[in-house]
Amino acid sequence: MRAYPTDNYENIAIIGNSSYDIKFMYYLFKSQGLNVIFDPIFEIDKADLEKDKILKNIAYFFGSRGPILFDDKMLRQLFEENGINKNITIPELSSSNIINQIKFCMECDAVYVCNSYGKISKYMSFILGYLMAKKQEIFFWDDIDESEWLMSSITQNDNNGLKETVIFPLEIVRVFAFPYLFNIDNKGEKKGVQRNTSFNINAEEIIETIPKTVVFLGSLRKQLYSIKEQAYEFKKNGYNVLAPKISKVKKDNNGFIIFEDDESDDSIIIEKDFLEKCLKSEKIIVCDSNGYIGNTVMLELGYLIGKGKKISFIEEPTEKWVIGTVNYLVNQNKKVRKR
Repeated sequence: MRAYPTDNYENIAIIGNSSYDIKFMYYLFKSQGLNVIFDPIFEIDKADLEKDKILKNIAYFFGSRGPILFDDKMLRQLFEENGINKNITIPELSSSNIINQIKFCMECDAVYVCNSYGKISKYMSFILGYLMAKKQEIFFWDDIDESEWLMSSITQNDNNGLKETVIFPLEIVRVFAFPYLFNIDNKGEKKGVQRNTSFNINAEEIIETIPKTVVFLGSLRKQLYSIKEQAYEFKKNGYNVLAPKISKVKKDNNGFIIFEDDESDDSIIIEKDFLEKCLKSEKIIVCDSNGYIGNTVMLELGYLIGKGKKISFIEEPTEKWVIGTVNYLVNQNKKVRKR
């Protein structure tokens, strides 16, 4: 991770859903002379080495052609023509896999997210939350799926409405040669906006903990009963519940629940306020009945762990890597504080 943003990139970390996508970007970055790191668990199987060669040939072909506008749909068509079909089957990940990915993401100059088809897996949400807390520089393969509100929390628009952290796969080559992200307007002219290294939901840096306070994390569509139950028990024991302030549901904003008592209808403002309450809170409890944790809560978990908070769960999460990863990162935070 660079101390200060510059135009010089040498080391790139890649995370993603698909071995094919990761290897394609690996070769594309290598064609530009960059050092690239990804988790070996996403290496293409030996029985599929012919496809690995095809991906390498495509990547080096485009990598040697200079700046090219080429979007996900066009790339998918090219992949399919060469027998590389949609594949987003994620291998079984352990805590050590997640911890390893966080480590090399933090060590590199920037992180490239292979979220082809706009999909963000839960493990990617957790890592992204952590990286956001640490202010790492992040680039994406594609917009996050329209059903997710997460894209707007991660990206920030310039005055022209261009998303500063989102670019098409082959534009990445140009980004590492110039200090701008490019787009083409309806006149065919190139526009550039400076790279964004901040995030819309960054909470206040210094927030003092308020004694005897608690915040509950959980899917408001699936864990509402559990949240209310836990809130009742904590209130009996003298705790003040900082968030969520549950009232009648006002609307569902693409999966983001907005209550009548919320101060705004803007999901970013609501989420920023929620995270700041988490940072103030003495306790943070994850309400994960039946082990369920959704993408939004995974992002929040990663972010809060990255900010040094301790987290408790009411049940063991379905994703087996969560507890081990959280415990490791919390212990690392303790070691940092002792220095």
